[in-house]
Amino acid sequence: MMNECRLSKYSTEVLDSPLNKLTYVVFDLETTGTSPEEGDKIIEIGAVKIAPGFRIQRSKFHTLVNPGITIPESSTKIHGITDENVQNAPDVCVAIYDFIDFARGSVIVAHNAKKDLSFLKNEMKDYSIRNPFTFTLDTLKLSRIVNPSASKHNLDYITDMYNINVTNSYKRHRALYDAEVTAVYFRILMKRIFKETCFTLIDLENFINNR
Repeated sequence: MMNECRLSKYSTEVLDSPLNKLTYVVFDLETTGTSPEEGDKIIEIGAVKIAPGFRIQRSKFHTLVNPGITIPESSTKIHGITDENVQNAPDVCVAIYDFIDFARGSVIVAHNAKKDLSFLKNEMKDYSIRNPFTFTLDTLKLSRIVNPSASKHNLDYITDMYNINVTNSYKRHRALYDAEVTAVYFRILMKRIFKETCFTLIDLENFINNR
């Protein structure tokens, strides 16, 4: 069961809401490396909104972020983002406040959420920004529960397995592209979970915690 601290932060009304009545924001980050504790920074945020009924919206959020440090070549080889690309981008404080405004009132979703949240929380702490995201859903964790026989659960495998075709000006390992792929997969997972397993958000919390 969810503890009293969690309940006090997240209204009973939301927790008791049917999963198909909630709004979700699926997000992804690109970064200079893998460890915020060792100084790696956010360089891109992409997000997609999913309305009640699991309807993916045209409403999207995207921004490059000037990290204030040099982007390592090893990182650029993955996502293609260079120092020149982020030279005139907003700093991370502005970017995070803009993202919070976009995601306000929604349940946050990410693939391997622990990693992306570690970057967000590190930056929020640095700028004394209160973390407004009480509850986060992780599509990687959900995928492992719902599809235990799948050999892999990364976005490349998921894209191929479900024949997901995202059309925008970006490609794999760019924040908005990966957020859109994750949103499509999240919709597939949630429709199945809502139909077969869980009705409310607190049902889903217990379902995840008991696995």
